[in-house]
Amino acid sequence: MKVLLVTGRLAEKMVRKYAGDAGVHVVDIDVAAFITPRHLEDLDLSGYDLVLVPGLTRGNRWAELEKRKGVRIRLGPIHAYDLQHVLKYVDKLEFSHDVPACRLVEGVKAEETLRMVDSLESSFVFKLREVSIGGDSRMKVVAEIASFSSLEELERKIVYYAESADVIDIGVPLEFDPEFLRKAVKLAVDASPLPVSIDTFSRKAIEIGVRCGVDMVMSLSRSNISVLECIEDQAVVVVDRDVDALARLVKEVAKKTEKVIADPVLDPPLSVAESIERYIRYRRIDSRTPLLFGAGNVTELSDADSIGMNALLAFIAEEIGCNLLFTTEASAKTTGSVRELRLASYLAKAAKLRNSPPKDAGVSLLALKEKVRYDQQEIPSKYVVAEESRRFIRDPLGDFIIYVSDGRIVCKHERMTVVGRKAKEIVDTVLRHNLVSRLDHAAYLGRELMKAEIAALLKKNYVQARDLNFGYYSK
Repeated sequence: MKVLLVTGRLAEKMVRKYAGDAGVHVVDIDVAAFITPRHLEDLDLSGYDLVLVPGLTRGNRWAELEKRKGVRIRLGPIHAYDLQHVLKYVDKLEFSHDVPACRLVEGVKAEETLRMVDSLESSFVFKLREVSIGGDSRMKVVAEIASFSSLEELERKIVYYAESADVIDIGVPLEFDPEFLRKAVKLAVDASPLPVSIDTFSRKAIEIGVRCGVDMVMSLSRSNISVLECIEDQAVVVVDRDVDALARLVKEVAKKTEKVIADPVLDPPLSVAESIERYIRYRRIDSRTPLLFGAGNVTELSDADSIGMNALLAFIAEEIGCNLLFTTEASAKTTGSVRELRLASYLAKAAKLRNSPPKDAGVSLLALKEKVRYDQQEIPSKYVVAEESRRFIRDPLGDFIIYVSDGRIVCKHERMTVVGRKAKEIVDTVLRHNLVSRLDHAAYLGRELMKAEIAALLKKNYVQARDLNFGYYSK
């Protein structure tokens, strides 16, 4: 296939660097994103099968030009660096008039990864409802609802966790109201589209859970082995730090139910390495029984971002041969852990299937950092040093109060309140209703709304006119 890459003067060097065998046409314009169909009207494209224009030129009428020229004219990648990856797909992928090629390629990789991993769901030791547990199937995420003060709060958390989890777990405190617990567990069983487990050592709580129809019971140990007589068709998580004792207990429980899960217990830092050794030892003794890996014991008890830790813990768990990843989001620092572990479970299984590192699968847990460093343009020889102005003049049209609520940005003005998820949509609305009159005020508003959008996206606190803290220490 003969491909032509269209670019501007500033990006020409980088485009030629990654163009391979493709042709390159440089439009008489500096910034490639400003290229429009009129720039190609007089260009002879008859010798090409595909023309890739810059990925940021969305909104231009490329489809109309394509019809007139009789040649496919589609969006290439946003950055020239990604041409080396995109060009590998010119014979495999139908590029778009609206979506940059780099995003299409990543989407294809992600679909391939998900499809490959999901194809293993027919390999399992047993099922919880329709969820495969054990075997070669993907590690499943058990999301614990550690606390709730009302049934309404419980229902909200079930809906939230159900977006990413595979099993919903109800954590039972040491002291509980049996009637309230009964209502809560019944609500969970009825409302959850996923299997439901109950996490407790209390015989009374386990009896309530069984009567309400839970799918799994956590936790059974040597100290409460007698509750086994309460179990009906539930899966049982058996807990013990003594590997040999755990293996014996699993065999004993297996006489009652075939749905047995072993938990050698993942301890918090700085005992993680020792507890991982327990998992490895257990897997050598018993290669079949599903293993539960308590990732939340590490993330909840570490003052570090959860996303990288969850990824690494999932990779370790996959390497060991674990089958369930247990976590909670009991604190602000672990918000998103359920989703993080689900993505990590796909990335880990894909790496194992491909016998390659967990990367370049279209699925990632990169949030603040990126995989590549794009080539940067040099600073011009002539420039003005930026200088902050200390002068303040109040906008006669009034001020704005900005805050984040339930993942949305609230922008209050004396004339109206605007609510949205993106800084741009709020700014556009503010300008449309003439709520700002000064350029410096508009610039301030844009800065604050963008900070609010980032804070909402990362689930961080946002306080107006205060910088977001991305540092590694507190000032």
